[in-house]
Amino acid sequence: MPTSLRLRILLATVVVIVLALLANGLANFLTVRSHNDDQVARNLTAVSQGNAKAISEWFATRISMMEALRVGDDIDDSLGDLELVEQSGDFLAVYLGDPRDGSTIFSDGWEPGDDFDPRERPWYQAAVEAEATIVTAPYADAQTGDLVVTIATPFYDDGELQAVAGGDIVITDIVDIVTEIAPTPSSLGFLTTADGTLVAHPDPALSLASTTELAPTLDATRLAELAETSEPVEVALGDETKRLRSADVAGTDWQLVVALDDHEATAGLRAVLGTSAITLLVVAGGATLVLGALLRVMFRRLKTVRGAMIDISSGEGDLTRRLPEDGKDEVAEIAAAFNAFVSRLEGVMLTIRDASESVNVAAGEIATGGQDLSRRTENAASSLQQSSASIEEISGTVEHTAQSSRQANELSQSAVQMASQGGDVVDRVVSTMEEITDSSQRIAEIVKVMDGIAFQTNLLALNASVEAARAGEHGKGFAVVAGEVRQLATRSAEASRDIRGLIDDSGQKVTAGTELVRQAGSSMQELVASVNRVAEVLGEISVAAGEQSDGIGQVNVAVAELDRMTQQNAALVEESTTAAEQLKDQAERLAEAVGGFTLSETRPVQA
Repeated sequence: MPTSLRLRILLATVVVIVLALLANGLANFLTVRSHNDDQVARNLTAVSQGNAKAISEWFATRISMMEALRVGDDIDDSLGDLELVEQSGDFLAVYLGDPRDGSTIFSDGWEPGDDFDPRERPWYQAAVEAEATIVTAPYADAQTGDLVVTIATPFYDDGELQAVAGGDIVITDIVDIVTEIAPTPSSLGFLTTADGTLVAHPDPALSLASTTELAPTLDATRLAELAETSEPVEVALGDETKRLRSADVAGTDWQLVVALDDHEATAGLRAVLGTSAITLLVVAGGATLVLGALLRVMFRRLKTVRGAMIDISSGEGDLTRRLPEDGKDEVAEIAAAFNAFVSRLEGVMLTIRDASESVNVAAGEIATGGQDLSRRTENAASSLQQSSASIEEISGTVEHTAQSSRQANELSQSAVQMASQGGDVVDRVVSTMEEITDSSQRIAEIVKVMDGIAFQTNLLALNASVEAARAGEHGKGFAVVAGEVRQLATRSAEASRDIRGLIDDSGQKVTAGTELVRQAGSSMQELVASVNRVAEVLGEISVAAGEQSDGIGQVNVAVAELDRMTQQNAALVEESTTAAEQLKDQAERLAEAVGGFTLSETRPVQA
């Protein structure tokens, strides 16, 4: 894309002119082509129909001669008419066949053999079947090699066939007519039968050949379609495209086809296109030269403005300079607008210069304050970290104390439980001692009974001894027994006294032990009460230690949060200091950028 505005305007204008000429040329081409196609169609129709009419008239003359023959009961009477028709119509031979006996007479005197029967000949059968004059397909003459056709006419009398006349005639004249058809040097005509057999063609070698040798698609069906259409049909004959138009030959099933060369038919169109192209180039070149000169004149002052703008934008960027505003055209308006813009830009630059100086000073103060605040924040963060470490140590000690108080509380609870169990044991011991005392008293009573029994036994033994002494000799044995019994009674009494003494002594000791057990029970109860009070105090200490540990933990969390916030504040202060430094650098760069412009000492007055 060109960068020059003048060149772009010039190119755009030339493109518009070229497009307009192309559109006009296209319209002319389409119009001329339509007229050319119509003219070509009319010419092809005229050529094909004119030559087909000539061929039809040639056949019509010969057919009328054949139909004018006079046929009587005896075919020999018609020999003179046959000779006349032969001479006047240039027939090779004219002959007449009798349907009754198959006899035939020839105008040239030829005598057929006995095996010759006209009724078996194709020309005879075709004429009888058509009941009208027919023209056979062409065939080559055996002697001369010329193309020959047979014109056969049946004759009837009251609907009864009298004879069939036939005439062989060379169609060289027709071939010459077809060969001479050439609307253009490369165009041609050819004559063909309905089944696609070539009757006549400029190339003699193609005589009696099939039309498919001219074009594979040009068969009998395509020939029938060609005869029905009213417009020329494009067909490729060999390497060339031809426009075909056909006309029927009256009296036959033949078609005369005229093949117009498409390249030669459109020669006029190509000439129009060439002329249009030359005109387009000439007009485009002339327009380019004229527009270039006009634009050069029109852009001369604009180049002056551009030069002034370049002078302002180059060097030291002098914003005190102004463009000349001479004239009232668009260039003068551009200069005035540019001067207003430069004045406004100079005011903006002055404002930026003043603001950059203020920003530079403020940024320096912010950076200095930020650095001082950063140092203080770092000191505070260090103190908080130390406090946090001390609180963590206190928290660990309190936690240890709380744990120890909880263990002491558990031990005091165990001691209370054991003291309670000891009190219960002492109570049971007291009860047992009292039961022992009661048992000792009952034993003492039993011993008293035993002592009484021993005394009574001793008295009885004494009485027995007295009685044995009285019995004399007979009572010696009984006296011995009585003595033994008395000894036993005495020993029993002594044992009773010993037991009684032991029981009395045991009773006294049991009584003393019971009193001591009672005292121990009272002491144990007091001990249980004291242990309970100690357990309650330890429980209160444990609860207080737990609350103190929780409080210290909260204080520790608060100190940690305060330390985190202090660290964040320190980071923010650091970022603020960095931003202030960057702002200071930007202010210095802005002042340096503004310093690249030459500005007025005082602020210009805005219009």
